[in-house]
Amino acid sequence: MKKCITKDWVLVNSQGWIILQESFFQVLKHGLLSHDTMTKEILRVKIYGEIALVTGRGQNTGSWHGKPPEADKWITDVYKKENTKWLCILTHLTPVKK
Repeated sequence: MKKCITKDWVLVNSQGWIILQESFFQVLKHGLLSHDTMTKEILRVKIYGEIALVTGRGQNTGSWHGKPPEADKWITDVYKKENTKWLCILTHLTPVKK
């Protein structure tokens, strides 16, 4: 994952928290969050010069503090082009309404 994101990447989670990259990877390292499966259906891509917006729907299974996480979310990723590579600078998650 680190190869696909910038050093200043942030996650806005479905609870409304802004999580810095360092904090996110510490949570993974300490086993508080794990994923068994992850899928993403890309629904929209818009490119504006060196910036791209990608909107999709993602489902996953795994564990958050030992419990199954909320697993159906709308995902918006913001990418910027660095040299010839697209890197994610922000991921925003919103729960899918049931």
